[in-house]
Amino acid sequence: MITIEIKAATNLNGDNSLYVTFPYDLELISVVKRSPFRHYDPATKTWELPEKQLPKILEGFGNRPITIKANIDTTESKVIELPEGFNFKTKPFSHQLEGLEYGLNNGRFLLGDEQGLGKTKQVIDIAVARKLIYGYKHCLIITGVNGLKWNWRKEVATHSNEKAWILGTRYNSKGKEYVGSNLDKLEDLNHLPDSYFLITNVESLRHEGICNKIQELCKKGVIGIVAIDEIHKCKNPSSQQGKAILKIQPKDRIAMTGTPLMNTPLDLYIVLKWLGYEKHSFYQFKKHFCIMGGYGGYEVIGYKNLSELREQVDTIMLRRLKKDVLDLPDKIYTTDYVEMSPAQEKIYNDVLDEIRDNIDKIKLSNNPLAQLIRLRQATGFTGILSSSIKESAKLDRLEELVEEITASGRKVIVFSNWTDVTKPAYERLKRYNPAYITGETVNRVEEENRFQNDPRCKVIIGTIGAMGTGLTLTAADTVIFLDEPWNRALKEQAEDRAHRIGTASNVNIITLVCQGTIDEKISQLIQKKGAMADMLVDGKVPEQNKSELIDWLIS
Repeated sequence: MITIEIKAATNLNGDNSLYVTFPYDLELISVVKRSPFRHYDPATKTWELPEKQLPKILEGFGNRPITIKANIDTTESKVIELPEGFNFKTKPFSHQLEGLEYGLNNGRFLLGDEQGLGKTKQVIDIAVARKLIYGYKHCLIITGVNGLKWNWRKEVATHSNEKAWILGTRYNSKGKEYVGSNLDKLEDLNHLPDSYFLITNVESLRHEGICNKIQELCKKGVIGIVAIDEIHKCKNPSSQQGKAILKIQPKDRIAMTGTPLMNTPLDLYIVLKWLGYEKHSFYQFKKHFCIMGGYGGYEVIGYKNLSELREQVDTIMLRRLKKDVLDLPDKIYTTDYVEMSPAQEKIYNDVLDEIRDNIDKIKLSNNPLAQLIRLRQATGFTGILSSSIKESAKLDRLEELVEEITASGRKVIVFSNWTDVTKPAYERLKRYNPAYITGETVNRVEEENRFQNDPRCKVIIGTIGAMGTGLTLTAADTVIFLDEPWNRALKEQAEDRAHRIGTASNVNIITLVCQGTIDEKISQLIQKKGAMADMLVDGKVPEQNKSELIDWLIS
């Protein structure tokens, strides 16, 4: 006789589980083992399975006699709704509202929406709603990409009324904000700020003190929810960083990635393990899903049981594609903040000091904005200004973005104001067989056609002046600006190379901005209407406004 009892979960995540018992039968055991989540108790000879697996279990057991016992009311699933007092600060699209509802009813899941669908807003809304429902004191955001911590702080301010604090934030004698040492971050954790959202980068977890303190705060319930952004960057469970992630076990957990993970099954282990859905060791996981061979039999030469893994991931992942979401705007704007290395920041500050020393001469020049070009170029690529230091936080981030976008079979347009920035970008992206258009390009049409029609050509790189008008580049659905022109009209012209007749989908516009630099001022200038923005027409400044604008840009 087969017995299925439905009652509170013991060894699996979720409110309720199926407890299945039957006389030893290899066929029935094979049916049970199809479930990616299961637990066997040898003492009682009982299989525990997720409640949602009931239809598949009944189908697999066929016409055998089955007794079902329910210690709960299974006629209606418990649905958690938006709590009283919750208000949207920014209106969600319908898919974001669905994501919020999913997050309220699933405490641990993988948010795998394609890039540009607003994963950050969904997580912020979920965290705020869960604060109202469960009384959480803090939500911790861990960024897999260091510079994203600035994006998160700004997104929290945009989409909620909560405060956000980047761990280790300090201010120098001039009042300039910076992120301090690991000891500063640990001090913040020992004396928690009055902010619901705490933000740090994943590298911080390598510090044992920080990791242990976060682990303690999660265990005590002080941190009730943790979200890890770009979790596909944290894929090695044997690394110090990977081990630290697995130690952090809050009540609610959200893993985030817009990058498909099924191409590299082993990368899924740390995601499934952290979320609490994988009970095996990495060795067991690898043995089950990998075909080993090569020298000594230690190399992965293929994969097996991928349908089982896919079912396991599908059970815990919410993923929507842009082509399937019909309520999005034509253009989706994102500002991606990056953090300069100490060497790049020193070059930037040296140029800034020189400008300030010569500020009176600059204000008297016919085109004062041209005097700021070197300062802007310092945020793009230090090799323009230094023969020995050749660094760029923007180009580092560009490589990560292009890798993610092209992995989904999509194409990218990359713009800069200067050829000196597009050249190193071209070198870094050579593996994507890029097309290239600057003022030095002899045949623009040939490069345009190659990008539009050659599937091997994943990227086109060019200057705003040469590539920003007159071309149709609708093969791309993403436009990345390494820097911005002085006014909105020029930027819109460049954006519209991808957004025009023939565009097959919505277009992502990503602008890379170095935190705490002139980049931020220019971004504000061209995005917001008002007196300051009206000063600029085709990059020219009225005489009476020169001093005011220059002072503001370098303040």
